[in-house]
Amino acid sequence: QKMALVAGMSVAGAVVSARSLRARGAPLEDAAGRVEQEVCPGHEVQEIRDEEERVRLSVLRSMVAKYDEDKSGDLDAKELACLIKSYSNTRQWTTEPVQPTLEEMTWILQAADKCKQSAIDESQLELALELWHSYITNRPRIEQVFDKYDTNHSNKLEFGQLKLFLQELNEGRTPSDEEVRAVMHAVNGGQGGINRVQLAVAISAWHAHVDRRKGCCAVC
Repeated sequence: QKMALVAGMSVAGAVVSARSLRARGAPLEDAAGRVEQEVCPGHEVQEIRDEEERVRLSVLRSMVAKYDEDKSGDLDAKELACLIKSYSNTRQWTTEPVQPTLEEMTWILQAADKCKQSAIDESQLELALELWHSYITNRPRIEQVFDKYDTNHSNKLEFGQLKLFLQELNEGRTPSDEEVRAVMHAVNGGQGGINRVQLAVAISAWHAHVDRRKGCCAVC
């Protein structure tokens, strides 16, 4: 049961959040896939998907190459900041011009860099952009949460602090320790507290968990 809870929240953090962002116009949206099942038989559908994937990777590869100043094949925090600044302001994700900080880029790299090398390549760039979009569009709310619950000013929500915040999201009902651990595991593998960027994913994970719980109760 515990493993199922963790797995479900992992899906929420890594898939539900990302897909919901794409539905609202987040990076690299391609609406063609929405109707392919209606107009194409089996093998043609797969060919379309393969071509879309090739185009997607080509776009991501070009974006990395454009901002890869040291020609290392990936983007460090400084290079990623330049890319995200241009990308965000071009798409007007906020009413004010975006100026990412190196601290924010470090948070993005920690969440998107699966190899833990403090840099990302084209295979991780889309996730980095989705994390940034979620963070920047929710930043005022996130700052309010940290002002209220980060009482030791560590710039992270630790277990007890996150539990209090989830209680607020849960309409005053206290979440179980297992649920809190599952959220932390979904966001960062349970490696300590949750930073500002990770909090946006944690909120999505929690709402997805609540929706599944309500669905289960409705069936019962």
